[in-house]
Amino acid sequence: MLSIILASILSTGAPLAAENVQSEPTSAVQVVSNSYQTGSNVVEKTRAESKNGKYSEFLNQLDKDYSDAKADNGLEGLIELRKESGKVNIHPEFMRSYDAIQASKNENLLNAIGSDDSTFAQKVRSATSSVSADNKVLRSLIFKAPGTGENKDENTVIDIDLEYYYKGIHMDSLAASGDSISNQKEKHMALEMERMDRLVKASQSFEDKALKIAIEQSAANLDKLLAKMYDTKDLLALSRGIIKPSSSVEEKVAAIVGNSQGQLAELHRHLLNSLDNAEPIAETVQK
Repeated sequence: MLSIILASILSTGAPLAAENVQSEPTSAVQVVSNSYQTGSNVVEKTRAESKNGKYSEFLNQLDKDYSDAKADNGLEGLIELRKESGKVNIHPEFMRSYDAIQASKNENLLNAIGSDDSTFAQKVRSATSSVSADNKVLRSLIFKAPGTGENKDENTVIDIDLEYYYKGIHMDSLAASGDSISNQKEKHMALEMERMDRLVKASQSFEDKALKIAIEQSAANLDKLLAKMYDTKDLLALSRGIIKPSSSVEEKVAAIVGNSQGQLAELHRHLLNSLDNAEPIAETVQK
């Protein structure tokens, strides 16, 4: 279980829905820096294509697969994984240390690119940008099991989040070898756009006004967040060697991101072990 949770943490680069991006396929072909695209351009393109129905068949197939899994009681393991992951990911001590690690990483990344205005530098600035995605209520709901919300509106959000959590993992498991990495990324974007549309539509009848407002704020920031996520994924791929560094700046960025990911993994291990062994958390998490 620990290895699965850590894989999830390291693939996203963040423990929250704010940066809940899927892992890069390990078979990804190396690319060079001149093939970089800024996340904002890709998001704009994907949203236009979604409106034109490019992803309709793909999304409909995921709907069917999710319905089949739900009917066959195939979600129990996923529900347990989310609950287990939530013990760490929304723990205040984890968040405190996580924020410190991210702040240090972002400062180092910005220092590494300096005044450079290349496409790569723009991606680094996007990945280090501050985007307000949701509030503490929405974060906590991500890790709850169906039916455990404080009201029916929270339970609706939990159900929708679980559905799209399943779909995101399922689409990676079905990724065809002929499907390019860029196409897979855009499909994840289209899926996230649909998820947010579902949440906004559902929230129109919510009695929980605070939850409704939180969803509306998240929807307003979605495209900026997706751009940040896209650019973050490229930096993660660079740190893993999936993308081959082609300059000294890219090598520095890869090292900085790799170091940060190592710190997050160690932080996660310490806190999870402390919770499992009932040890004092303050003695094990990074300060």
